[in-house]
Amino acid sequence: MDGIKFTLTYSALKMFGKQLYSNVSSAISELVANGLDAKAPNIYLTIDIRDKENSYVEVFDEGKGMSAEDIADHYIKIGYNKRRNEQGLNDGKTLGRKGIGKLAALYLSDCFTIITKTINSDLTCWKLDVSGLDEDDSPQLEPVEIDEFSELESLKKLMSLGHGTIICLKNVNMKGLGDKAFESLECRLSNLFLYDKLEQKIWIKLIQNDTTPHKFLPINKQIAFKNLAYVYTSNEDYVQECKNNSFNMSYKTKNGIDKKMSADTEIVSFSATDIHISGEQEFFGIKKHYTLDGWIGIHATIDGEDAKNNDSRYIKNQFYNPNQLRVYVRNKLAMSNMIEYLGITRAFVNYIEGEVSFDVLDDDDLEDIATAGRQDFNTQDPRFLLLKEILTKIGNSLVSKRQALADKIRERKKTDDISISTRSKTRFQKDFHGMLADLPDIKPQDRLKIEQYAVAQLEGDVNSEAKSEFTVFLSHASKDHIFSDFIYRYLVHLGFNGNIKDEACEIFYSSNGLDTDNLTPLSILIKQYIIRKNNDILFLTSSNFGSSEYCLFEGGAAWATKSVGDYKIMALTYDSIPQFLTNGKSEVVFNIKAKEDLQLDEIKYNYLVTILNRLIQHLNKNREVSGLTLVSTLTEVHVPDKVELKKLGKTPTDFMDQTLVEYWNTYVIEQADTYFHDIV
Repeated sequence: MDGIKFTLTYSALKMFGKQLYSNVSSAISELVANGLDAKAPNIYLTIDIRDKENSYVEVFDEGKGMSAEDIADHYIKIGYNKRRNEQGLNDGKTLGRKGIGKLAALYLSDCFTIITKTINSDLTCWKLDVSGLDEDDSPQLEPVEIDEFSELESLKKLMSLGHGTIICLKNVNMKGLGDKAFESLECRLSNLFLYDKLEQKIWIKLIQNDTTPHKFLPINKQIAFKNLAYVYTSNEDYVQECKNNSFNMSYKTKNGIDKKMSADTEIVSFSATDIHISGEQEFFGIKKHYTLDGWIGIHATIDGEDAKNNDSRYIKNQFYNPNQLRVYVRNKLAMSNMIEYLGITRAFVNYIEGEVSFDVLDDDDLEDIATAGRQDFNTQDPRFLLLKEILTKIGNSLVSKRQALADKIRERKKTDDISISTRSKTRFQKDFHGMLADLPDIKPQDRLKIEQYAVAQLEGDVNSEAKSEFTVFLSHASKDHIFSDFIYRYLVHLGFNGNIKDEACEIFYSSNGLDTDNLTPLSILIKQYIIRKNNDILFLTSSNFGSSEYCLFEGGAAWATKSVGDYKIMALTYDSIPQFLTNGKSEVVFNIKAKEDLQLDEIKYNYLVTILNRLIQHLNKNREVSGLTLVSTLTEVHVPDKVELKKLGKTPTDFMDQTLVEYWNTYVIEQADTYFHDIV
């Protein structure tokens, strides 16, 4: 009786596929790796997600292709070792070894097609469809006619070249992947290979809808080298962008001001350390040479905005994290993040990023180190333990350097905070002195004693609370937002902080993020921005103001809590100022009743200058306390009479600050038609 061969059922292959690949990207990478092994100069990856649940994936490589005999004798064999059995593949470059990468196609789809041709064989087309199989059935490739695929651009190119392979996968389920996942796809795929060592090129075409251009784009690395603070490397050519690079790190002073500290990226050669990255060691009775090649760095910051300011290529979201220590074997990703195995529990370990090669992990003469999942290593293997020992030393050194940098920032912040406290104390003393000067019933010598005593009581953090947070509140009816928009945008343009989500926000008005459908949160904001802070209020009153529940609420709070100098009124008309706000307050009346009244003349412009200068001077107190450059105030203008203007060939606005005029025209005059239509 002849011997009986084992066969693999569909259920076994499906189980293997699930163990081998944890996600779509890793399965796609195996298909791309097949093209690299086929010595293809170009591999083209097409992903069509117009119907995500039934997506289409196609991989076309310009490699040597397969004949019908190759398909029958080699491709369908699970575990076929190309390096051992095919001439020229035991070259230290071939990625595949165990002949199981082909299961990636089955992981992605129940139905896929292989179209292939060698330079010396005919074009053949094969299909594997397991969608109707029972679990105990054995799947098989069936030859099919090429007609169904005759319009493929990749097929036309394959025929023109005379060799290559196309894998077409239908009904790939990508339903759970959102837009950000696909935005991160290029980064994930680029990390699968060491492109600086590959002469081959990988291209991707992502079809998301019918309107975007459908073209192939090269997959490139997106490493934020300019955000790295320290780098260890075996060759400085790997980190050219780090040379002569400087980065910024942000910190907040005690009064909430954002400041930056700059430093230069430091590059350290492995050879300049006592860390031994190469040598000889015996593994399983065989002496082998080993060497660690590549680079490992630590980021200055992992805060998305700050990191992007250092290097726009820093991409971090729920689908992609660049802070990984990636290990490559034969230029292919073997472990996506070695950091978790190093046992480093100190701060900043998650700031590390690097790409290193350690080819002894996949030496042809040694045992296979990969686990059943193919995406990890046997962590008890002596080669892995050696790599872990080397990388732990490098990682600890980088973390120590980053900690030292954090200590420098802490000292810088401490110095700034002391300066802020000193300036804040001086600022308080000036304000307090002015307040006492307005009290004529107190004798001069008593005023001095009171002033000295009050200032002496300001110690420590009390000092920073002594009016170092100067804010502006713009109270207005929602229909009059064009005027508050103008003031807000102009102040932000000057450099004042208008980000309402920032604790250090200096300008608040309801059109900038307040939920106007709910009055309850308004009372909290009123307390925060009007009562508790050293706040200057500008009331923009009009016919809309008195009919607004919000405005009356804000006005009442100001009337009850503020003194004469704490708010100013900018009235659009004389009769629009509520009586309870006119108690000796400073008023500026523009007398705007029609669209033509919005044109700036000398009077209206100087009114704006008066209002804006008051706000600028108030907000400048924050800068004074923080030691920052003060924002310059505006200058009132004197416009010549019409005869002189005619002689000069000028208009009144020619004598005004042009930026201020531009902001007024953009936010007020250009919105005038809508504004007057709404109030009518």
